[in-house]
Amino acid sequence: MWPLLIGIWVITLIRLAVMREVLAQRRINLVLLFWAVPATLRAPELQAALAPHLTDVAVIRPVTHLCVMLAGAAILGLAAALTEGADEPSWRQPAVYAITLALGVSLLMLSQKSRDAGLTIEAAGGWQCAVYFVLYSMPIVVAVCVALVICYEFLRSGPGRLEWVMAVIVGVMCLFSVVDNLTRPVAAFFSAAHVDNALTRWRAGSNDVLFLPEVALIAVVSFVPVVALWMRRRELRQLEPMWSTLTAAVPQVVLPAAGFEERLHRTVVEIWDATMQLEPYTSGAVDADLESELDRRGLHGDTRSAVRRSVQLLRACERKRTGDAPLDASATAPAAPAHDDLTDETRTLLRLARSWRLAATIAQTEPSEARDLRRTDTRERSAVPGPPVVSAGSGI
Repeated sequence: MWPLLIGIWVITLIRLAVMREVLAQRRINLVLLFWAVPATLRAPELQAALAPHLTDVAVIRPVTHLCVMLAGAAILGLAAALTEGADEPSWRQPAVYAITLALGVSLLMLSQKSRDAGLTIEAAGGWQCAVYFVLYSMPIVVAVCVALVICYEFLRSGPGRLEWVMAVIVGVMCLFSVVDNLTRPVAAFFSAAHVDNALTRWRAGSNDVLFLPEVALIAVVSFVPVVALWMRRRELRQLEPMWSTLTAAVPQVVLPAAGFEERLHRTVVEIWDATMQLEPYTSGAVDADLESELDRRGLHGDTRSAVRRSVQLLRACERKRTGDAPLDASATAPAAPAHDDLTDETRTLLRLARSWRLAATIAQTEPSEARDLRRTDTRERSAVPGPPVVSAGSGI
């Protein structure tokens, strides 16, 4: 129990700290939080610690049921955020929470008689037991069925392998939850009539057997976006030095960005825009000294191409910064090929970004074409005859 609880809380707290920008992610945080609280309150050690401070320790059970119902309301909100986005009415989710909260408070009233008698509501029986578990199960069944529909539609859209695995896991857990929550009120009707059978006995222990592992597995699945976010933040950190150099030479490509996702998108777009603006200053001539340096460093394949391209861009930035005229069209490097999507573009730019620091060191070496041009100019100047040298004793 405790390893699962610790894992659930660690993941929940990490998500609460880092997954705050997107509405759907915030609602996943709420689902985990509403599940983590009842999972913890069910621990016997915690109940024993709370007992001296409560007039009725049995109240913990309906409180945990209320939290689970609120998790169902949060799942409905998550479904709305995924399907409607900004079109979701602002009043609807607060209304869902309010209705769920009212249903949860009614559980306290329905279980009051059994708690006063020192019994569980199943042991007390009566119509209160049947109504209690119908109300308890209703928000969860509705939410899980909506989640199943979303998983089905997502799988039909042809997701990637990782997304497919995540959707299948969530879908299977939803199926288990539907079965779990549909059998709960059925067993409650038997308990209300004081009928003891295999279903009522199974239901008596199924909450402790199923709930905690289900929550732990969903928590692990919900941690995948956190890992993906950390990887994208790492990509942004890798791209920033190259972005800073290129946009310093071509500042007009920079536009404001709000939030991390938009900032990463703008960084990729602005780097590509800057390279296009720098094409007239990017030499496509073969630099013998550069090739020799790449050979000396043992660079081959994609790494060699990335360093060469980075050096070309760095030198183009320097030409633009110092006010040099654009190169002749025949001398410029060919434009970078178009990419199918932003992911492909990002992957290409990351290869350049990882070679940027090395390329900056190499780019400080004067290109052989510029050195040859300077030597030619020096020879031409030395060939022009200067004024006659007159000795001090000359009669002129």
